[in-house]
Amino acid sequence: MPRKGKGQKVAAAKGQTYGKRVEQERSQEAVPMHRAAPPRPRVAPGQMGAFARPTERPGEPMTAGAPVGPGPGPRRIEPPAKVDETMSAQLAAYIPILETKAAQPDASANFRMFVRRVRALAAKSPNPI
Repeated sequence: MPRKGKGQKVAAAKGQTYGKRVEQERSQEAVPMHRAAPPRPRVAPGQMGAFARPTERPGEPMTAGAPVGPGPGPRRIEPPAKVDETMSAQLAAYIPILETKAAQPDASANFRMFVRRVRALAAKSPNPI
């Protein structure tokens, strides 16, 4: 029983109990096999341009990304994320409920920290609720 289109043909193991072979074949027909990604095209030597061509990044130091020399290192510090005012305002509406839950004895330390962060985000919002 070949599958439709390209792919692996349906095959069932021999010596199974009654009905298992048909069940196995039907399940193979229902779920398509994973297709591998097409192979990447190979780059021939010299295809990207001459080796001695001018740099494509003249403002970037040659040691950028290296742990030594000028330029950003391998652990470049990212700028702090911009506060989303819409999300801050939406979370601010839940602060009374969150604080009540955080005040209970069974609240985890992680949850209490989350409530503190929500409170801080709401305070930074330009229009707190």
